[in-house]
Amino acid sequence: MTDNIGDWIRSNYSAEIPKKDSTSVTLMGWVRAIRKVGKLTFIQLADREGFVQLIFKGVSPSMQQKLDTLQRESVIAVKGKVKVNKTAPNGIEILPDELRIINLAQAPLPLEVVTQKTPAELPTRLDSRFMDLRKPEIAAIFRIKNMIVTAAREYWDKNKYIEIHSPKLLASPSESGANVFEVKYFGKKAFLAQSPQFYKQIMMIGGFDKVYEIAPVFRAEKHHTYRHVTEYTGMDFEISFIRGLEDVMTEMENLIVYIYKHIKKNASTELKILDKSITVPSTPFPRVTMKDAFKMIGEKFNDNDLSSEQEKVFSTECKKKFNHEFVFITDFPWSTRPFYHMKKDAKTTCSTDLICNGLEIATLAQREHRYDVLLAQIKDKKMDASTLKHYLNAFKHGCPPHGGAGLGLDRVVMKMLGLDNIREAVLFPRDPDRLWP
Repeated sequence: MTDNIGDWIRSNYSAEIPKKDSTSVTLMGWVRAIRKVGKLTFIQLADREGFVQLIFKGVSPSMQQKLDTLQRESVIAVKGKVKVNKTAPNGIEILPDELRIINLAQAPLPLEVVTQKTPAELPTRLDSRFMDLRKPEIAAIFRIKNMIVTAAREYWDKNKYIEIHSPKLLASPSESGANVFEVKYFGKKAFLAQSPQFYKQIMMIGGFDKVYEIAPVFRAEKHHTYRHVTEYTGMDFEISFIRGLEDVMTEMENLIVYIYKHIKKNASTELKILDKSITVPSTPFPRVTMKDAFKMIGEKFNDNDLSSEQEKVFSTECKKKFNHEFVFITDFPWSTRPFYHMKKDAKTTCSTDLICNGLEIATLAQREHRYDVLLAQIKDKKMDASTLKHYLNAFKHGCPPHGGAGLGLDRVVMKMLGLDNIREAVLFPRDPDRLWP
């Protein structure tokens, strides 16, 4: 027994219902819970904004027949009147006059929506992500993620950046290394973009001065870790006429502070659901050279990068020393950085990683803007310059000093909310074993 919505139009989300007796409302959502007490039927109707209690009493035989067929998580629509009741959830309840069953849910449910003491394992949840997303605490994560993107766009727009949309199918990899997805492209090889790096730089050469992009990034990393996925969302920016790396670092600090202020101001409901609180970081963020980072964790530096475990130890030491969640690691070795990073000297680069609570969330650098130096650095990396000819040609005709950063949106969400696994911060995560849903 199912109905069509027909000419009904939803008048309110559950959180927007006026707290005024006898107000007429039309509500649509999911049957989160059903409880029968004598001749009364209580239904918790959930939508994206929360839930409201419906009370059916003294109903007609046809209405009772509909109520008897309902299963939890069925989709329904009701028309009714508001009744103010301080003892009811949210201080109101709805007395329905009409009920339409739009779609009956089958039983048993693949995943319990109501939070349990022993929640399902993450792989089980991801297999039925459509159901997992109905949980308020899971929905809250992605509402906050949406606010982070909104805040970043606001910051960049206020500071006269231009949003770009670069290709994700490339003729050559955008980063050195083997972690690239090769795809067939009309009888030729193509590669999924590992970053919008080349195009951000070409935009600088094209005179756009300040650009940003929020887009998918693809990394063919065969890691089965809490912090790696093969597709994630990058938030990149690039700026021209910089004096040095410090200009890029300051811009990143300002962006992070703006995002945190926005979340603290606008996500109080979601943070309460998640039982989380956030602190807006102070500026400037601490800066520690790579050599000093190794000293702080009591290990020998040998022109190498910090491992994930070393990053955790380092962050713990920084928290003790600086009382700060964020820290820049500077002076990365040339051996660990891509060819387009500017060299500071023979062994180090004008680049830095931003670490947040034990995890790298961004890489920043001043780029090499001189054509002849770029060629020399490509040769030093033992790369074939001919595969980069379209990129390199742009540098022959006037390139300003520039730099930028790539910030991992999913990692920002993960660290801001204290999630245990980056997959918690991705709607439909992709890793070496997961290509569905």
